[in-house]
Amino acid sequence: MKKKKTKKIKQLEASGEIEIDLKEIELEELLIALGGVLFAGADVIELDTPLLERLIDLITAEIIVRENNLSPAPKGATVH
Repeated sequence: MKKKKTKKIKQLEASGEIEIDLKEIELEELLIALGGVLFAGADVIELDTPLLERLIDLITAEIIVRENNLSPAPKGATVH
């Protein structure tokens, strides 16, 4: 089932702005969002520092999982 776009989402798309919840976003989602922004013509220098710091955190966590042969938590699961 396709999610209906809210008025706010349509406004953000029209203005070229994207809002991302850095506390909740997962690595795959962040990579897709960044790829889209860069593909659309943005320069890396235009990316906010907190966004890049979150990317570092997510990549570091992924590397730790891979190095330790740990299985990632299922999508939507809460890690305690």
